[in-house]
Amino acid sequence: MFFRKLKWNIIAQRYYWFALSGIVIVAGVVALILHHGLPLGLSFTGGSTIEVKFDRTATEAGVRQGLSSLNLVDEQVQLAAKPGDAFPNDRVIISTQNTVSDPGPVYDALQNGGMKVDRSQSRITTVGPSLSKEYLNKSLWALVIALVLQLVYIAFRFGNQLRYGIVADIALIHDVLVMVGIYAIANRKADDAFLAALLTVIGYSVMDSIVIFDRIRENGKLFPEMPYDQMVNTSLLQTMTRSVNTLVTVLIVLLALFVFGGDTLKNFAFALLVGVTSGAYSSIFVASPLLVMWKHFDQRKRAGVRAAIAAHEGAAEFGRTSTATATAAKRTPPKAKRAQAPPPRYRRKRPSIDGRRPGETGPGGVGLLTDVPNDEPAVEPSDQPDGQQ
Repeated sequence: MFFRKLKWNIIAQRYYWFALSGIVIVAGVVALILHHGLPLGLSFTGGSTIEVKFDRTATEAGVRQGLSSLNLVDEQVQLAAKPGDAFPNDRVIISTQNTVSDPGPVYDALQNGGMKVDRSQSRITTVGPSLSKEYLNKSLWALVIALVLQLVYIAFRFGNQLRYGIVADIALIHDVLVMVGIYAIANRKADDAFLAALLTVIGYSVMDSIVIFDRIRENGKLFPEMPYDQMVNTSLLQTMTRSVNTLVTVLIVLLALFVFGGDTLKNFAFALLVGVTSGAYSSIFVASPLLVMWKHFDQRKRAGVRAAIAAHEGAAEFGRTSTATATAAKRTPPKAKRAQAPPPRYRRKRPSIDGRRPGETGPGGVGLLTDVPNDEPAVEPSDQPDGQQ
């Protein structure tokens, strides 16, 4: 319940988490370049493994001194014991990239170094180059098939939404790159234990991602109006307690194996320590932010499509309106202009002899005529006396 009360915006800080993952992966790539690739175990390169039984407790320094005369390539010495042995660490496992067909010279060299070898309980295992190449190819195919099946399962699990499967696979690839990078930085060999740990981490990491994705889907139905990034961040805080508790319990067991186990168990525990931690990290800080970014991309894409459709429909409506207006203008003939009547002409009256103006009343109430319109041409008074026109 502690994480539910935090106001921690994991989604808003996603670029910091991406940068942290990028730093680890880049450091691993640099280590791979400096070490000329990831060191591979005998299962991938071919070679021989010799298990030698002594009559007393052996030491790693004594075994290496006895083998110094053989000039073995990339030899590894690991002390071991089996239930029922009389002495602790009375066995040694010698691994080399040499193909040893006869272990006799190895036994003789160890006995010359002062250690008595029980040849009846000793054995040798040889892996040829062709078999190791086939083993490497099958391992890569197993990794690819696991990623594809995880993608299909998650997409089907979440209602045929492919984005959940793709995001989960990106997180798994992130875990693989981190494991390879850490192994390269530590200069550890990738052997059977590394491959087993890699496949185990893929299963562990994807289950953690499924739990978070399931909570995101549930909260999406409960809070449909909440912004998507805020809803995802709330889902992460709700599942954070479960993820952290699971990670801590697994790390306690792996640390015990790494500290108190043998070399084989230590290599396996180291790979799981790196992979489980990276898997929990990627589920929270990589997969979920990527899911939010995918959702925002879809929203922007849909908004762009809707805007383009609206613009296209507006242009089409404007074109139809313009066409209809032009057609109506062609079909309607222009109105004929009416002929304007000529302005009326007035007849000028002669001024009165008695000096009265037109309109004034004379004797007897008779007034002079005023200018009235007349369609006949006006008669202008002549300046000549009568009879001289």
